[in-house]
Amino acid sequence: MAFQNGLNPAPVFFYCSRNPAEPARSNPHAIMASITRQLSSAQPGYPLLPPTVAAYKKREIEGFASGSLSMSESSALIIQLAEQFPIIIIVVDALDECDPEKRTDLLEALESILRESASLVKIFISSRDDQDIVWHLRSYPNLELSSDKNKDDIILFVQKETDSLIERGKLLRWSTDKESLRTKIKEKVTKDADGM
Repeated sequence: MAFQNGLNPAPVFFYCSRNPAEPARSNPHAIMASITRQLSSAQPGYPLLPPTVAAYKKREIEGFASGSLSMSESSALIIQLAEQFPIIIIVVDALDECDPEKRTDLLEALESILRESASLVKIFISSRDDQDIVWHLRSYPNLELSSDKNKDDIILFVQKETDSLIERGKLLRWSTDKESLRTKIKEKVTKDADGM
């Protein structure tokens, strides 16, 4: 792949979560900061790219008085960093877990990156179909997945994994009624999966 040869960075990603123990995982500012940080060098362990160094030096001169980067500053820096590569890929998983009061800010920042970047920027967002997100992304290509569309895949996966676990002795090792329990496990797990 191009990122393995240093031509492009690896896809950058953020997994949103409304976990009270990790409030930053639902904060759009933290999400943009993470994306910026990941794009700041071509690969882990490599030197920081010039736009990041310049942004740091500017803040250093100001005595870091303004704190962390604002959404617009992060967007502008991401656009500058994107110019260092022919293509960048940004993945935001579980956007519905982002703070509902602030996630429009994140969507607008990502849109500004798409519009203003001179390089090719691809953004993949996964989310439940919360209406504000659906409305905001209505003009972009999307692929809808629902539990009824992946039911056959789940059944096949559960069957194969259950059989494999039983055959390897990881499940029902000492059972005297393996076949009956095998069937019950498959039925129960498949039913309770609910598309997940």
